[in-house]
Amino acid sequence: MSGNPRMVANTSMADRPRILRTPFHALAVAAILLAVGELLASTPESRELLLLAISTVLIHAGLGMRVQDVRRSSGGASQSMHAAVATMMLYFVGPWIAVPAATIASITYDARRGRSPARLVNNLPTRVVPIMVAGLVWSVLGGSLGPGGMSLPADYLPLLASAAAFALVNEALFIWDAMTAKDLRRARWRDELDRLPENLRTTLLECAVGAGVAVLCLENPWTAPVVIPLAASMYVALDRGNRIQQVTDRALDTFASIVDERDRYTFEHSDRVCEYSMEIGRALGLTERQLEALYWTSRLHDLGKVAVDNSILNKPGALTREEFEIMKVHPEVSARILASFSFDDYDADVVRCHHERFDGRGYLNRPREDVPFEAFIIAVADAFDAMTSTRSYRSAMTFDEAFDEIARGSGTHFHPEPAYAFLSLMGYDFEQGLERLAEQIAGSDRAEVSRVVRTFKADFGDDIREAA
Repeated sequence: MSGNPRMVANTSMADRPRILRTPFHALAVAAILLAVGELLASTPESRELLLLAISTVLIHAGLGMRVQDVRRSSGGASQSMHAAVATMMLYFVGPWIAVPAATIASITYDARRGRSPARLVNNLPTRVVPIMVAGLVWSVLGGSLGPGGMSLPADYLPLLASAAAFALVNEALFIWDAMTAKDLRRARWRDELDRLPENLRTTLLECAVGAGVAVLCLENPWTAPVVIPLAASMYVALDRGNRIQQVTDRALDTFASIVDERDRYTFEHSDRVCEYSMEIGRALGLTERQLEALYWTSRLHDLGKVAVDNSILNKPGALTREEFEIMKVHPEVSARILASFSFDDYDADVVRCHHERFDGRGYLNRPREDVPFEAFIIAVADAFDAMTSTRSYRSAMTFDEAFDEIARGSGTHFHPEPAYAFLSLMGYDFEQGLERLAEQIAGSDRAEVSRVVRTFKADFGDDIREAA
């Protein structure tokens, strides 16, 4: 893991410092410090130390306040409230206090979690530099910082510019951190770039919340006991809502696993189809929102098999015409189940159409113009896993045999784009594959060889040598 405070696993309650388990505990500690400080602080220096202590406690708490990103496409990321709390303290106490407070908070936060010195140092820039730059922009534009110093509406421009600077520097450091991280997964910097617009909006929103709280408290200090707990309550409500969503997601996952377990020949089939579909979707440049929907539609595409009798699912042989007609009902049942979980009509239609063909000869005989593109992605993934899995009536194909079948079916059974993307991801040698197909079908159907070659030459360039 890198030093990015966003892209880390969600911090459990047990992992947080006991005294700062919730934002309300942190507020209580800050209130106690303020009360004690008001009694004991008698010089400007002592009051600055008091503000430093309070700022450190609150920024430390902000690092630990995380909202889990429940989208499966996010890879389990979470969003800390650091930006909101840091900007609030920046405008309230000024950079000369907020920067040291953020530094101390970052060090103590990581030290309490047993992180290495190298990791501790690596995390500092992403947590401190945005505050420094925002403070510099504010000062250059003539903004006035500190208690009683903000003057509105004159300070609106410095306020907006410094918040934008915080967000931009914040995201730039995250991307740099991802580019330099030694991560064995898919390059994280690409993930960060993909999420850049959304992350910028989120960080700007956090900065706006922090700045708004600071403005209200500076204009009227007596609003602080109301406004700050209210902001903390918003975090708690969002966190609880996401936890409810996580429970729902786990229930759907369990449901999909139960369906797989009913068919001993396709155990974990939905997991594999989901994995293949997500890789194809990423390769084709689907957006985060589309990938999130694709995760669930591919994971739950066979949910409707709950309506199919076990004697058909586990029949030791080919299905009769009547049995196949019963099996063909499962996409429609899957779509209805998804609709009952508040998936939108488009997502339900993706599941309904995952057995449609590019040539319009699928279960529903829909023309390709009426089939959601994501359904064609799932069709490729589903077919590949089916071909490479053992059935009661046949042995599993090898990967190369299944690749050749997908290449052969491109333009008829499969949409060429997801077919080509999948084969490319799997390292398929198109030239050799087309030669093998030519050998298999040349004697009986030269037109079929030419069709396969034309499909790939038309869609994927002249670099594929004609194998016929």
